[in-house]
Amino acid sequence: MSRRSAIKAEPRPGAQVPEQGLSVGYLMGRARASLLSGIDARLEQFGLNAMQFAVLKHLAHGDAETAADLCRVMYYDGGSMTRILDRLEERGLLRRERCVEDRRVVYLRVAPNGRALLPRLLGAASAVIDAHLAGFTPGEAEMLRTYLKRMIENGQPAGDNPRDPDGGKS
Repeated sequence: MSRRSAIKAEPRPGAQVPEQGLSVGYLMGRARASLLSGIDARLEQFGLNAMQFAVLKHLAHGDAETAADLCRVMYYDGGSMTRILDRLEERGLLRRERCVEDRRVVYLRVAPNGRALLPRLLGAASAVIDAHLAGFTPGEAEMLRTYLKRMIENGQPAGDNPRDPDGGKS
């Protein structure tokens, strides 16, 4: 009898179902990872990834003007953001402009090449999101948006939550 046959494989216990709230967080994380992975794959033809696309989109839509703004909007760290901005600038998709009044401030602008490419990037990203929403009715997709917005609002610090009428001063 070989040593291998003497060792019996023990049955693996079934995967434990996490607590309700934790499973929602887990599923949201998996959905986000799936979206980002899909967008990365679609944007590969442009030599970009999902995070670089998000930077261009936030700048073009006016959600941010500086690297610090982008870090806040995207929940990203400064060092990683600098590397993303450097790559986009090297590709001619973004430019940096020093503020005239305060030389410490550097504004970020989508360069003409970036503006020209943005509609194609938006189309590619939208196709990935649409694929993830396949089988959802328009009402279900809107309901999902509503639920996600409510979760985001509920997660705001006390006093910043528009749903908290007394600003957390109870």
